[in-house]
Amino acid sequence: MTKMNLALLTSALAIMNFVTLHAQTNPDIPQNVELKSKEDYAKYETTIIKAAKWLEETDLNKEPGKRQQVNSFVIQWISGSPDITVDLTEQLGKVYGKNPQLLALYMAAYAGNFIENKDSATKFTATKAGLISIMNVYKKGIEITKSKEMDKLISLTSDNKLDDYIRNKFK
Repeated sequence: MTKMNLALLTSALAIMNFVTLHAQTNPDIPQNVELKSKEDYAKYETTIIKAAKWLEETDLNKEPGKRQQVNSFVIQWISGSPDITVDLTEQLGKVYGKNPQLLALYMAAYAGNFIENKDSATKFTATKAGLISIMNVYKKGIEITKSKEMDKLISLTSDNKLDDYIRNKFK
């Protein structure tokens, strides 16, 4: 098992433990997805983009069953994607801190950046997209545990120093 797959599995378990599972259906997330070939992943790229937007726009205390379903799909898709590898770093763990519910959003936004910007996306732009998404949810303050590192990141963003932070901390 690769380091990336182990990290994703650990993250998925943390998210599943955090979210209360309710029996709801989610018409936006396909059921019984089989992801075996490169083409299988390609046909769900639009779903990943929509998932990232939904995870960012929907308050953490709303639709927990749907959120669980979306998180699970995102993790399943990213963990096997032949084209996109999400870098999960120690620094990222410091940023989201005691808010593991932000991790699937980060991964979805990161992957979405690569999907939407196939010709120009880089690790840097994807990291920035992921961080901006989790900052947007964190700033709402709904079901969030305060984090000094996240507060620092928001402050750096306000001072137009986010790019330097990413270059220095997310190598």
